Amino acid sequence: MPIVAKSTERSEKDERLYRIRHSAAHLMAEAVQALFPGTKLAFGPPIEDGFYYDFDTEHTFNEDDLKAIEKKMEELRQKKAEFVCIPVSKADALKRFQDMGEKLKAEHVETLEDGKITLYQDGDFIDLCAGPHVEHTGEIKHFKLMHSSGSYWRGDEKRERLQRIYGTAWESKDELKGYLHRLDEAKKRDHRVLGKELGLVDFPELAGPGLPFYLPPGAHILQSLKNWMWELHEKGGYGHTDKVYQPLNTPHILKTDAWHTSGHLENYRDAMFMVYSLDELESGMIGGDNENSKEGLGNYGLKPMNCPGHVMLYNVGTKSYRDMPVRFFEFGTVYRYERQGVLHGLLRVRSFTQDDAHIFCTPEQYEAEIEGVFDFCCHIWDTFGFDYHVALKTRGEKSMGSDEVWEMAEAGLKKVLDRRAPGKYYIEEGDAAFYGPKIDFVVSDSLGRNWQGSTIQLDFNLPERFGLEYVDSNGERQRPVMIHRAILGSFERFFGLLIEEFGGAFPLWLAPEQVRVLPITDAQNDYAHQVCDELRRAGLLATVDDSSEKLGKKIRGGKTHKVPYLVVVGGQEMENNTITVEGYFDGKLADITTVNALEARMRLEIDNKVARRREE
Repeated sequence: MPIVAKSTERSEKDERLYRIRHSAAHLMAEAVQALFPGTKLAFGPPIEDGFYYDFDTEHTFNEDDLKAIEKKMEELRQKKAEFVCIPVSKADALKRFQDMGEKLKAEHVETLEDGKITLYQDGDFIDLCAGPHVEHTGEIKHFKLMHSSGSYWRGDEKRERLQRIYGTAWESKDELKGYLHRLDEAKKRDHRVLGKELGLVDFPELAGPGLPFYLPPGAHILQSLKNWMWELHEKGGYGHTDKVYQPLNTPHILKTDAWHTSGHLENYRDAMFMVYSLDELESGMIGGDNENSKEGLGNYGLKPMNCPGHVMLYNVGTKSYRDMPVRFFEFGTVYRYERQGVLHGLLRVRSFTQDDAHIFCTPEQYEAEIEGVFDFCCHIWDTFGFDYHVALKTRGEKSMGSDEVWEMAEAGLKKVLDRRAPGKYYIEEGDAAFYGPKIDFVVSDSLGRNWQGSTIQLDFNLPERFGLEYVDSNGERQRPVMIHRAILGSFERFFGLLIEEFGGAFPLWLAPEQVRVLPITDAQNDYAHQVCDELRRAGLLATVDDSSEKLGKKIRGGKTHKVPYLVVVGGQEMENNTITVEGYFDGKLADITTVNALEARMRLEIDNKVARRREE
């Protein structure tokens, strides 16, 4: 399995880049305050591939501002001001920032532990910071400011509205140039742009943010993915014919009582959409004496997850140890409130469909079940040739259940990973689901950003909260173990990643239009439709471009829409009952001259789920 090993230790180069970017953020803040007097500071951390700083100002930064700030940074850089660390007491730091009018910095000081507060000064600029930095500003040589956007203090929409400026910084000119080139290439693959150009998906303003609508070509790709995944579930995933899943279908809305029992209201309320009845709203009482309504919850909630519905269906009928494991799956649409500022095309939305499943098994069975799911996940990502890491995520601050249960669950997942991915997984402390630890497949996109893909979560808590039982071989009632898992993660995010990974040139088996027939003149239109009909009878998605455009424009149109195969028919082809074929990846295919030969080639490519890429 080509899992990409990921070290959690920073290399020497990573450490140098961290210092350069951290220092560049300070240099940018100094330049901004010099050019825009009265601007106050928030946070300015280094991030992957760059840095940013949040500013409290009424000014909205534009492209000309960024150029001026860059110029000022270069001027300040050349002074080679040393970065000096100054330890201070909490009281001194608080007074300093209050006197400077830096109210956000002062507020942050209030949260820090006395005796562990430091300032960093370079030249006349001083900032609250834990470091580390480069020796002096002269070491910050290769940087560029990228763009600006709005943000909020501490990410809270009810707090101060800030202006954020993003930048990037590197050790060498070539590294900076290479990064900017990669960004330009990635822009060509942006799923939001390609999704619109190829007519795949739309986000109507009237519908609201984060709610994707699929146009016919996009709906076709989505359904093809669902059909494939449905078939795999009913066959037991991949390589495990004994691990078949049973389909379920559950409602989009459940009583608030269900979300109380599951723990979502306690641990996930901020991400949920609650629902009120018309009677509640018209009465002005929002439910009157109903306890949920007193809390402003409504009597129902749109589901952010499918698990409570699956738990309820497990409880239908008595389960014996002979029934275990029970594997339920559902392509269930869920709804989660995401702040508008973090929505990102299909990669982060408010409505999405998960290829969700829950496995209920005995304590003796869960390791083997998780291994089966792990293999299933690897098969999916390997089919498309994605790079991915595997992470074990352990208990965080928001959690429910005893220490003993968590330790047992984390140890169980670690044993599976030690067998399935020895030396290739890393541990991320404190990032588990609130009900149990999990294994996440972290997928890299065309920009090198990481997104959660597959997830496998081990849960000893929900079976307890819902009172799930099975009867063991001694006739005793026992608690099952519950495994939550999604292979694609969500169809929306997977679709967005697919668009960018393949630049819109989808694998043939997913392409909404697999072959387009192009007659050279009107005289070949009938023959072109005859060829198209033959291809369709073979089960291929074929169309004809019998417009009056010249052949060159028809070919360009086919390539722009990334149609995998173009079939040209002219007078000679019609006379000889042949075709001329051009492939999106291979150019002209001189050896394919008949419809039967093209059918055979395409069928082989479809059956083998071939995933090809072309460097543009």
